[in-house]
Amino acid sequence: MSSIRFHVRVTPYTGRMNPLTTVLSLPVRDPLRSLSFYRDGLGLETDGVEDGILALELPNLSLFLIETTEYSSYLEPLQSAATGAAGSNAPGDAGLRESAPGAAIISCAFATRAEIDDILARASASGGAVAAPIDEDGSYMGYFSDPDGHVWELVANAHTARAAAEADSSREEGAQPS
Repeated sequence: MSSIRFHVRVTPYTGRMNPLTTVLSLPVRDPLRSLSFYRDGLGLETDGVEDGILALELPNLSLFLIETTEYSSYLEPLQSAATGAAGSNAPGDAGLRESAPGAAIISCAFATRAEIDDILARASASGGAVAAPIDEDGSYMGYFSDPDGHVWELVANAHTARAAAEADSSREEGAQPS
């Protein structure tokens, strides 16, 4: 049994999809290589690999990097439904094929260009593929992919800087003794 933890917020059910937490699961060939890349290279905190799963907690997102065979086992119920009897409202096999590099882009907002430059340097030093940053229309964007080809987009602009300043201000206000 896995002891992977989720960060959960509690809100009342409103009759529409409003998840308590969001988890993005991606297949990886070698979870230990991913552990080295994300923990040792990028400095993300993790409890390590358990049952073929590397869990990383990011703000408002749990990222699960799952060994490909284990990842496939999560798809089995959908694959069974896709091959079900005609007229069973089977969803078809759309989206059930093996993931292709770049099939999803993980986008993250940052307050400064310096943060993006630092992360890109760390990703490169850890074996990631890194593209030269782009400065366009007031946004500074950096792209890298991890050893399994999962693409990350890092963005800093006036909007993200303002959001970071507001979050810092809120944290400071919350830390004030009453």
